[in-house]
Formats: sequence, C-alpha cells, structure tokens
Amino acid sequence: MSSNGLIPSDVILPPGRLLLAFSGGDDSLALLSILSEIAPERTEALYVNHAIRGEEELEAEEELNRCNAAILGIPLHIERLGRGRVEELSREKGIGIEAAARSLRYEALRRYASENGFDRILTAHHRDDQAETVAMRMLASAPFYAWSAIVRDDGVLCRPLLPYWKSEILGYLASTGLTPSVDSTNDDTAYSRNRIRQALMPALSIEAKDMMATIAENVAVFRERHRIEPSFSGFYLAYNRKDIISSPRFAAERAVYEANASLGSSLRISRNAIDSILAKAAEGRGSLSVGDLGFVFTKDEMRIYPSLPDFAVPLEDGAMVADGLMLRIGDEGDGLTLRIPLSSLSAPALIRSAREGDVIALKGADKKVSELMKDQRVPYAVVIEDRNGIVAYLARPFGGRDRLSRRFLGASGESVALALI
Repeated sequence: MSSNGLIPSDVILPPGRLLLAFSGGDDSLALLSILSEIAPERTEALYVNHAIRGEEELEAEEELNRCNAAILGIPLHIERLGRGRVEELSREKGIGIEAAARSLRYEALRRYASENGFDRILTAHHRDDQAETVAMRMLASAPFYAWSAIVRDDGVLCRPLLPYWKSEILGYLASTGLTPSVDSTNDDTAYSRNRIRQALMPALSIEAKDMMATIAENVAVFRERHRIEPSFSGFYLAYNRKDIISSPRFAAERAVYEANASLGSSLRISRNAIDSILAKAAEGRGSLSVGDLGFVFTKDEMRIYPSLPDFAVPLEDGAMVADGLMLRIGDEGDGLTLRIPLSSLSAPALIRSAREGDVIALKGADKKVSELMKDQRVPYAVVIEDRNGIVAYLARPFGGRDRLSRRFLGASGESVALALI
C-alpha cells in the first residue's frame, strides 16, 4: 500500500455488494476511502453504537462519521444498541465487555447484510492486528488451532487490508486529509488487547511481528487440512469416532469447541472437560454432561446434544410447538411413524419432556422410560401422556426409536411424529 495519496492498486476485493463494518477509526476510514474510489457503486457502511461510552463522545463520533461518509459518497447506516445491552450480554455469557460488544456488532452486521442483500461483510483488520491476536492467544494458552487468528476470507467476512501494516494504512490515510474518530476506550488497559497493544507490541521488531503473522497464516492452512466435519442428525451433531481418535489432537479439540458454539451453548468448555471428552471418545462408550451439552459415545460415533428444557404443552389438533420441537399430526409418515387414535385418549392429554419415574406399558412388560433412554443411548426423550398414563415414547430425533404403549398396539389412528423446527 502506497502512502503517496494514490489508491493502492493491489487491494483485492470480493465480488458483489459490500457492507463495511465502519467504526470511524483510522483503519476503517482508510478502507472506506479506498472503497469510495474502486467500488463506490456497490458499497455501503454500517456503524454500530455500542452505548458503552459517554453520550457526548458518541454523539460527536456519529456526526464525524456521517461527515466522512458524505465526503466519500458512501451511504452510512447507524445502529444504536440499548444502553446496558453489552454489559447484560457480558454477564449472561460470562465474557468480557470487548467480546460482548464484538458479538453484538457482528450480529447486527450479519442481520443488516442479510436483510438488505449484501454479498459480503468487510472489516479493516490489518497485519498488526493479526500479530496482536496471535500474541493474545499464545499468552492465554489458547489451543494450537486458534493461532490461525484472523482469517482473511471465510466466504462471508473479508478483510482486504490484512496483508498491510498499520504504518502503511496511516500513511495512506494521512494523504486523504480525512479526520478519523478516536475511541477513548482504546487507552483503557482494563482491556487485554489494549494492554498487549501498549506494553508488548512496541517492544517487538517488525521482523518479530511479521513472524507472528506468518505463524497465523501457516496454522490456518494446516488446520484446514485437518478439519473434522460433523453430520447433523435430528437434534444433535454426530462425529465419526474414527475421525476424532485418528486426527491430530488440535483437530479433535477444535471439533468440540465448534460444536459447542454451533449448538448455542452459553458456557465455555474447559481444558479438563476436553480431556474427559476425548478420553471417552477413545473408549467408545459412555456419556458425559459438560455445561449445557450432553455427549454420548458409541463405537461408531461421538454425539453432541444441546440442552432440552423441561416442558409440557396440551395435545391439540394440528401441530404443537415447544422448545424447538414440533409434534406433527396427520402426515403420511413412514413405516416407523407411530399411529395413535387420538380420539381415544382420555383428556387431559399432553406432550412433555420425559421425567424420572416415567413408565410406559409396552408389549409384554412395563418399562421405565429412563431404561429405554439408556438402552437407546439418548440423553432425553419426549412422551405423550393422557389421564391413564404414557401413550407414546418419542426419541427418533435424538437417535433412538419411538415406542407405543400396548393399549394402542394394532389400532388404526393418526400418524404422529416428533420433528425439529
């Protein structure tokens, strides 16, 4: 990137409509200027006001950002978070203010991009950011695969300035005559990144920082060669057990961390928990509860289940929905779908999550629902119950088999199946 006022010719942009994550600081302002010259007709910017600084500072920042966007001819959209929203998320998830603000910012960017037809989201991360991120993760004893740090392009997010140093960006921005906004929290050493940026990074030579950024690039290539892909079957993620136990340790760890995130867990998985999970995977049997996830191990699979809250809803005509599940009635179904004469049920009838002590009367003998769950290696199930007891046991979405009580065996009735929504 040149610093002589010319738009750099080697900045690579993805195709399609582009939404820039715009803070108004020097990095994102430089990228906005570049976009105004080489892709103005397909670019817009989004500024997220996190409401974690004083109103006066934020109002001034918004006004400056509007002026700079107007000068460059790029539409700017502003989204204001409610005051206290970042702090609330920080408490809910047990994460820092920085992480909570970042989570809400990216949520807003993805939502706006989806609702308004943008193809890609751009951020202004650069090579110094890459080196800082590697340093942070090393100091935090993060897993090896996390050293890949910032990915240049993941198919949705793209960082066109990642190959460039901060000094190059500042040199270019100075030539534009634009004034960036300044975030007062950048000097607050209560934030770990600020401590590293102020105390560690100035002590490193350009060669050392370049080495750290290169480590990130090499790890990114290496980790993609050892990715373990799950299948989504019903209500859970399933990993081939052979893939888990035969892959490098970091790849198996990454599979667990990514499953934790994709299943919406609100808790972090500790290193000790990872050790226990992978030990169970090596055994190929048993189960574990880690945070709000359930792990089930078989000789063929490692299954990871999200939590299922306790619920109970009345059984009515049509489809009933509760906690991400839907009981469908009247569909054709298949050879395994239960058929229940709903008109023969004794009111009140309901669908609910299985509980300790539940018993279903099966052909030949009564059976505890907990024993069915254990036999089928599922962490939970759903039952249909009327005044006379449990009518049906539903576990197909969780990897088990449905069972019908003996009082309705052979009876004709409506097709009833539990599904996900």
